Amino acid sequence: MRLLAVFCFFLLLFSSCSFQRRFSKKIQKEVAHSTVFNRAFTGFLLLDPESGKVLANLNGEQYFTPASNTKILTLATCLEVLGDSVPTFQFARQGDSLFFRETGDPTFLNSNFNSWQKGVELLRDSTVKKAYRFYRPRIEPFGPGWAWDDYEFGFSARRKNFPLYGGLVKINAVRPDSLSLEPPFFRKYLHKSSTLDSGQMEVRPDEMRIFYAAKTRFDQNFQRSVPINWTANAVEDVLWDTLNRGIMSAYKMPLPNRWQMLYSAPLDTVLRRMMYQSDNFIAEQMLLVCAVQKFDTLDQSRMIQWTLDNAFSNLPQRPRWVDGSGLSRYNLISPRDLSLVLLKLWKEQPHDYLMSLFPAGGLNGTVSSWYQGKDGKPYVFAKTGSMSGVHCLSGYILTRRGKTLIFSFMHNNFVGSNKAWKQEMERVLEIIGEGY
Repeated sequence: MRLLAVFCFFLLLFSSCSFQRRFSKKIQKEVAHSTVFNRAFTGFLLLDPESGKVLANLNGEQYFTPASNTKILTLATCLEVLGDSVPTFQFARQGDSLFFRETGDPTFLNSNFNSWQKGVELLRDSTVKKAYRFYRPRIEPFGPGWAWDDYEFGFSARRKNFPLYGGLVKINAVRPDSLSLEPPFFRKYLHKSSTLDSGQMEVRPDEMRIFYAAKTRFDQNFQRSVPINWTANAVEDVLWDTLNRGIMSAYKMPLPNRWQMLYSAPLDTVLRRMMYQSDNFIAEQMLLVCAVQKFDTLDQSRMIQWTLDNAFSNLPQRPRWVDGSGLSRYNLISPRDLSLVLLKLWKEQPHDYLMSLFPAGGLNGTVSSWYQGKDGKPYVFAKTGSMSGVHCLSGYILTRRGKTLIFSFMHNNFVGSNKAWKQEMERVLEIIGEGY
């Protein structure tokens, strides 16, 4: 009886290994021989997180431009460094005076969150007679390698020491010939221009002014969010306009001996916004928040360096990582590296919680129209990454047999729409989901 049991065990083990080899060969063939993928430079890696075994690999050790797949690195950094809430202000009280300094928190006065009210309550506290702000050294508003053509679009909001309103000015049509702005403070910087064509709007990188064509008749549904050059004075003026309280500079005043930390939004709420909507501004600012938490400085490069040297020290192809969002084409990473970051998250985070941070196929975020399960139940949980000539998708896939696999698709150097690549990835992922 004992010999029979041992024989059955090895028979099942052999059958399992044989199935795995056949499956791996099938997926490898589907990817390597795809007539769509062969029209670009494609990388793919499929990994079993339980065994750590690579099931399929095509150019997995090559470097690719990841676009917003970079946010997976930012996500992992935030989970490594931060607690369950986002630090918003360091503050100290001395008598009836309040001293504070910013942390780079992207949620303050941001309409996508409501937790900024805690910061407003602190600054509006009626027992505070004078409020002083300690300025941190100015940071570069644009990341390394950001495209110059993008500076006037909402997805390219500038990095700020003290970001307000999500770094954007929101413009809406009140009437065909009238616009409203949020925050209203910027209304005085809105100007008509006789040199712009009808319907055009222009934001200049070195000015606070917003120009629009003089003869434009706006549709009632007109909306646009634009980044603007927030000067230090503008920040103070907006705070006065919003809080009805003047904020004074603590220049040359001694730093308090002890700071308290005020926290704003739950971390998972902010990370879901970053991952679901692929919010570049949040990604950039959250790396700054991590730097303040770790080093008490708004130094994104130092935070990236620390993460690469510590949390990601085992990555076989050291990434070139320069920003939090993936707006820069200087970023380079391999599918194997991304898969290992996803594996690290899988090992360290509760699985249900981790899955909730990634957009679910057919359900929400940037994959709401793709990768829907046949029974309507999501089976792909992954982050997209897109820019001209680039489309990536990396994350987790739940198979019909209850297994979870890690995958990373990276496509570079194609021309035109990425729709064909999405359709082909959907086909391959369905084979994996149904067959493993």
